[in-house]
Amino acid sequence: MTSRLQKKQDSIQRLFLFYITGAYRTTPTAALQVITGLQPLHLQIQQEATHARFARARSSSNFFTVIFSPTDYEIKSSGIHIQPPNFFLHNQISFAENHIDSGAKVIYTDVSKTDEGTSSAYCILENYGIIATWQGKLDLSNSVFQVKILAIRMAIEAASSLYRPIKIWTQSLPSLMAILNPKSHHSMVREIQTLLLSHKHIHLRWLKAHVGYLGNECADQLAKEAITKGDPFLLPKPLSYLKSEIKSAALSIWHDNWDNGETGRSTHDIGPKVSNKPVGWNNEEIMLVTGHGPFPSYLRKHDNCSCGEKEDPMNYATKCRFTLSWRFQTPTVSLKLLRLENILTNNLSRTRLRLLMRFTCDENNLIVEDNN
Repeated sequence: MTSRLQKKQDSIQRLFLFYITGAYRTTPTAALQVITGLQPLHLQIQQEATHARFARARSSSNFFTVIFSPTDYEIKSSGIHIQPPNFFLHNQISFAENHIDSGAKVIYTDVSKTDEGTSSAYCILENYGIIATWQGKLDLSNSVFQVKILAIRMAIEAASSLYRPIKIWTQSLPSLMAILNPKSHHSMVREIQTLLLSHKHIHLRWLKAHVGYLGNECADQLAKEAITKGDPFLLPKPLSYLKSEIKSAALSIWHDNWDNGETGRSTHDIGPKVSNKPVGWNNEEIMLVTGHGPFPSYLRKHDNCSCGEKEDPMNYATKCRFTLSWRFQTPTVSLKLLRLENILTNNLSRTRLRLLMRFTCDENNLIVEDNN
């Protein structure tokens, strides 16, 4: 995208930023974007274009220096792989919780997802004892739905060698509903549907989580241990993760542009981080931080306040004797920015700051130095 086109898009976005913030018309666009949490328009457009090109055309896509390859992500299956007249799975899948510990051979599945990793596991019980287990360790990028479906598929593969009825218990209601959907485009769900239709003795059952069943608790413990002890299992990333990766790359680029930019430096020095969430400052606070407001020093009408100091927002907030009722303690030069940052994060200080700014705007003629 050319720089000329980017400037055109910034000018369009700038109008809406003014409506949102109520800031002065000379406030830098870069500062308003950070304050409102709205990425530059050209970054948003390139994000959508990259995602559409990748998800629909299934072609490798570049987002600046980041390359996204189709082989790293799930591929949605198309068409109907099982004709509706042949789709008889309702007799093998039940949502009714009629669990009874009878000592018969059963399989329990469970998953775990923490900041340390993602895992999937199952255990086979017979006569109230564990006779077989499986533990798989997956990547953090894999979704909870993926690992739950994987646990069910691995359990079905283990049960397929048996030739007597067996139940597989899972806590995942969405997984069972997806398996019952003949129009599902998820490749692993389709594999499970095919396996179930060819092994009529396997039955899937839903089980409420954390109710004290022995097999359920064993599967839960195995899933937690699998995060560190499980066998590595490679699954493609879900398409939902693609969007988050593109957003993360865009946020990094925006952050670099904000740190290395030439405008909005007074706002940058206060320290608001680049984020997709608004900072939450109102009009008076934006005027103080940016220095763009109805101040004589900004309007080039006067240089000094009647108190003898330079007439700018920071003087009103810390030194001016006319704002004594609202002003704050004067910080040292080294702590000036930290002090202002603390004021903007404290609700009581922010209320006082708003009153101070309103007074300086409404009563400016009283505190302006008369040069005549």
